Amino acid sequence: MSEPVTVPLAEIVADVLPADVPEAVIGEVIAELLLAESPRVLADDPVEAVAALTELVEAATRQVFAPDPLADPVAALTHPTLPPEPADPVAAAAARAGVDIRPVDTHVDVAAAVSVLDGVFAPGAGHHFYPPSLLRNLLAAGAPVLLAWDGETPVGVVLALVGWTANGQPMVQSGPMAVLPTARGRGVSIALKLAQRAWAIERGVTEIRWTFDAMAAVNANLNLCRLGATVEAFLPGYEGLRDAASPIPLPYDRLLVAWHLTGTPAGPADGDAEPVWAVVSADGLPVLDPTWTLAPAALVALPADISALRRDDPAAASAWQHAVGGVLQEALASGWRAGWDPVGAYRLTAPDR
Repeated sequence: MSEPVTVPLAEIVADVLPADVPEAVIGEVIAELLLAESPRVLADDPVEAVAALTELVEAATRQVFAPDPLADPVAALTHPTLPPEPADPVAAAAARAGVDIRPVDTHVDVAAAVSVLDGVFAPGAGHHFYPPSLLRNLLAAGAPVLLAWDGETPVGVVLALVGWTANGQPMVQSGPMAVLPTARGRGVSIALKLAQRAWAIERGVTEIRWTFDAMAAVNANLNLCRLGATVEAFLPGYEGLRDAASPIPLPYDRLLVAWHLTGTPAGPADGDAEPVWAVVSADGLPVLDPTWTLAPAALVALPADISALRRDDPAAASAWQHAVGGVLQEALASGWRAGWDPVGAYRLTAPDR
């Protein structure tokens, strides 16, 4: 017969009890649990015994502080209650990002929004990216302009206009979104977009649209994967040329996406289809496989940092933009669906696949 556990039960329970929960409070519940679970708890292996007792103490703590005093403690152990989803996802996202999302209202708010936009899109330019007068006109027209505050410091902003879809339904056309570099990586963009979504839903709007740089991997991941927007079209040269005076001016190619706020949109990609690489990186340059159109799915690589590439190697940036833009434009015009793959590339799925 195996030797019983030599560590006193009281010492084991004391070691695993939460520091702020008195032993006497949950002692009776632990005793009830031990009656039901003693064959598993009194194991030959002291390590297993401690692990089992830890589960029992946690289950007992849940039972004592459960809203239902008649709940079954053994069921609480075997089927622990999951924490409820936050009632307000906007507040939860803002809390995770460490910001407070508020609509732009006063002249101080307008100045704060202008400062964030200038800091992201026109640093050192000597002029405003969006002049205060334009923002005030947007506000006068009822447009949602939302600011993210970190304490007393504005760190993010998103603009939008209210309009109508082709069939006359109200929609929100989201404009520039800016987050200062010091606040990136915290989820401020997610919090701003969820606040924008809540604003739209409260007013009966079911669709938000916007465009983003088709070459920006970070933006593609945010919009297509984390937010779940749907790619509608590829728009070559949508905003003209960037650096038009440079030897290699690059067009502002954009992807138009729609964020459907009701229902569950179909996934943009077929997870079972084996993709081929339509565009892949080789020595920092794109390599195109023209046979991608014959595959059920295709992956389109992007450079890791297109902004740095445009600044440091415009010729390479131009090559990437030509290759990626050509594939996206052909695919979307032919009815392919576009999403974002976890490998860090666009994933294209052929029609009727």
